[in-house]
Amino acid sequence: MPLTYSDRGSYRDRIIPAAELPELGPPPYRDRYPVRLPDGDWADLPFLALPPDFETAIAYLCITENSFELEDRLSTAIADQVRHLAPEIVVGMPTLGMVLAASVAKKLGHPHYVPLSYSRKFWFEDELSIPVISITSPLKPKTVFIDPRLLERLEDKRVLLVEDVISTGGTVSAELELMRRIGANVVGVATAIRETNVWQKTLGAIDPAWPGLVHAPISCPLFRKGEGGWYPDWSTLPA
Repeated sequence: MPLTYSDRGSYRDRIIPAAELPELGPPPYRDRYPVRLPDGDWADLPFLALPPDFETAIAYLCITENSFELEDRLSTAIADQVRHLAPEIVVGMPTLGMVLAASVAKKLGHPHYVPLSYSRKFWFEDELSIPVISITSPLKPKTVFIDPRLLERLEDKRVLLVEDVISTGGTVSAELELMRRIGANVVGVATAIRETNVWQKTLGAIDPAWPGLVHAPISCPLFRKGEGGWYPDWSTLPA
């Protein structure tokens, strides 16, 4: 008997040419929300309703499930946006951030990058790890590690952290704390999309300078359920 989960919806991003959609129409929005890309085209992203009441939602970007074309456009936009920071090494957060980190590092002309890991190898050290909680995995904290053999890649280097999304700021703040612990010189944090502005408060509460490190080619507010679909709450749009 085939497995059927038709009630879960599907995940398909679509790039809409600017000529096809000159301007975004008014709400409500039903199943998807077009986000404008830096080149003027749009990425049509599905909504993801959030617990506990599922009355709020985000325009969901999942870089491992996106098309190669969208990943390429986003990583190119990120590289162009952070080039002026002159990063010397890119650090990628597992697991989704590593997809963008590798691509961004290549486009910056780097020979390699530093991948972090959720898997503890036998030669890893506990002091080179930190627990993280994300918006999509709020009930199961994970531990992120850095391979001690890769520390030499960070020594005396200008470091760029790359994530796929920043929303609550939990993952990025943990990553920044880990970089602080090992003495890395972080010059920027790059993500494909900034979801809402909650992360600004999270990072700012730890270090007032941290929110200013974040760069992203696209941004989205939180959406609230209303008559006929979803409505953007513009008060939650990142500054």
